[in-house]
Amino acid sequence: MKKIIAANWKNNGSKDFIKKYFSYLDKNLEKSPHKEIIIFPPDIYCSLAAELRKDNPVYLGCQNINININNSTLTGGTTFEMLEDNSLEYILIGHSENRANEEKVSLSLKTKLCEKMKIIFCVGENKSDRDKNLISSKIYSQLDDLIKAYNDSMDLIIAYEPIWAIGTGLTPSSKDISNTHEIIKKYLNQKLPSYKEKDIMVMYGGSVSFDNAKEILTSQFVDGILIGGASLNVEEFTRICNLQI
Repeated sequence: MKKIIAANWKNNGSKDFIKKYFSYLDKNLEKSPHKEIIIFPPDIYCSLAAELRKDNPVYLGCQNINININNSTLTGGTTFEMLEDNSLEYILIGHSENRANEEKVSLSLKTKLCEKMKIIFCVGENKSDRDKNLISSKIYSQLDDLIKAYNDSMDLIIAYEPIWAIGTGLTPSSKDISNTHEIIKKYLNQKLPSYKEKDIMVMYGGSVSFDNAKEILTSQFVDGILIGGASLNVEEFTRICNLQI
């Protein structure tokens, strides 16, 4: 099974930044049949990124999608059709930073709208959940949003991102990461018997850097990494992508 290495640029970037970023990748990124590289630019730069990737073995994704239940006009909205029109293969759904800014958003509906894309569905506990030993129950409740929308044709990846670790420089131990990935796989297999445990991919995100990437990637039950701040440094991101795993 391939290892997935994804860059979430969040609300960072510029035309100049993106041109230099892809130019560097073109010259330095090593092609590997054992890895899948994904970049999530801000919406406004997705089209430019699609033009610049050329023959580079990089997939592109969108960081979020808006729900327009009444099919009316929506200022600032991004639709599935727009993502498809820009040749984007992946979509992030449920990232904690988006959850915090959206009230009563149906992640099940978002998932259903994007079922033709490759979906990275984010789950993770905050510090309070962790301190109260509620990690499993929190993640299960988040996965239930995905389960409501699931069908066998969906192409899914789960991203485990402990909220307390995002951007803090803190990461769980490799053992804790492995254990959490295992319970995610087992829960999905239990609730969705057709979704075989061996086919369920779970990646880790939360203060991933070159210094800890290899240890995380080689941990049991870990199928990839979702990188935030460190992915903005193209040299560091490329070194992570070129790791021998």
